[in-house]
Amino acid sequence: MQASFTRYFFKYIFFAKTRQRLLFLAILGLIISSFALLVLQSTMGGLQDKLIGRSKSVNGNGVLFINEGGYAKAREVKRYLKTKKIKGYIEQELELLLKNGNYLAPVIVHGLDDKSDLPPYFEDVKLREVLLSPSLARRVNLDLGDQVRLISPAHTDSIMGDIPRTITLYLEDYLSTDVPEVDHYHLWVRLKVLQNMMRKKAANRVRFFQEVDFDELRLGLKETFGPSIELKSWNEMNSTLVWALSLETTVMVFLFAAMTLLVSLCITSGLLIFFGKVKGDLASFWIMGGSKADLEKSTSIFLLLMSTGAVIIGLLLGLIVLYFLEHYGVEIMPEEFVDRKIPIKITSMGVFISFIVPTSISMAFSLMSFSQFKKETNFLDYVRTIG
Repeated sequence: MQASFTRYFFKYIFFAKTRQRLLFLAILGLIISSFALLVLQSTMGGLQDKLIGRSKSVNGNGVLFINEGGYAKAREVKRYLKTKKIKGYIEQELELLLKNGNYLAPVIVHGLDDKSDLPPYFEDVKLREVLLSPSLARRVNLDLGDQVRLISPAHTDSIMGDIPRTITLYLEDYLSTDVPEVDHYHLWVRLKVLQNMMRKKAANRVRFFQEVDFDELRLGLKETFGPSIELKSWNEMNSTLVWALSLETTVMVFLFAAMTLLVSLCITSGLLIFFGKVKGDLASFWIMGGSKADLEKSTSIFLLLMSTGAVIIGLLLGLIVLYFLEHYGVEIMPEEFVDRKIPIKITSMGVFISFIVPTSISMAFSLMSFSQFKKETNFLDYVRTIG
C-alpha cells in the first residue's frame, strides 16, 4: 500500500494535469544546490590542496629549530631523524640585505649543506654561487652572471666604526618555486658561504619533507635533545593560512546552506499547495479503508524520497561534471596563474556535506509543511463539506 501511495504522489507531481509547477521548480533548485555545492567544494579543495602541496614542497612538512649547539647539533639531529627513516636537510637561515647598484631588497637567505643531497625542489639545479627567483631578480635589476652583494647588519667588523659584513657572489641560475611568498624574498647559497660571513660553524634549521607523526616525533626529540630542539609542523608555521582556508570552506558551506534555505521555502509553499490539491484523494483513500497512520507514513516516505532523490541526482551530475573537468578540462586560467587548469579534489567528506546539508534542510521544511497540513486537515469534516 505504501509503495502505491508513493507512486501516486510522484505521478501527480510530474504527470497530473493539475501538477504543481512551484514544487517541481523547488525540486530542480534542490538538485542545483547539491550539484553546485559538490562542484565548488571539489574545485576549491583542489586549489587549496595544490597551494598547500607547493608550499610544503619548498618549506617542508616540518622544521626542527636548533636553539643551541650549531652545526654539530644539527648533524646529531639529522642522524636521529635517519634512525626514524626521515631524511633531514641542514641549513642556516639568515635575514640579509640584497644590493645591486642602487637597488636594495630585504631577503631571507638559505645556506644549504652541500655535503649531502639538496632538498627535492632543487631537482637538477646545481648550487655553486647564488640561486634566486626571476621575480626577485627583477626587483633589483639582476641578470644571470651579475654580481650579487649580500649585507648582514647583524654581523659587523670594528674598522673605524661598526661596518656590516658583506659577501659578493654571482647569480648563476634562477630557481622558481611557484610559491609567491618564497619567490619574492628568498634566495639560496651554500652553507659555508654564510658560515664564513658569520665566522662560526653555524646551522639553525633541519628541514624534512616527509609525512610523519608529529606527536611521536616531538616526544622522541624532547627525550633525546631536551629544549635545545624545537619542532614545528607546516600547519603550525602557517597557522594563519590554515585558518583562512578553513574559514573559506566554512563560509562556502554556510552560503550554500542559506541558498538551500531559500529553495526549502519554495518547497514549503509548493507542498502546502500540493497537499491542498491532493486532500480529496487522500480522503478517498481513507474512505476506502486506508488508515490515517498509513497515509501519514506514506507521505513521510514520499517526502524523504523526494529530498534524497533530488540531492542524489544533483551529486551524480556533479560527479560527472567533475570527471570531465579533471580529464578533459582546458587551460582557462591566465598565464599569471600557476594552475592553468582547474584542479579537482573529491573527498568523501565533501560528498557527505553536499548530501547532508541540502537533505537535512529540505527534509526539515518538508516535514514542517506536512505537520501543518495534518493540524489543519480532518478527513471526516472534509467529506461532510463535500456532501
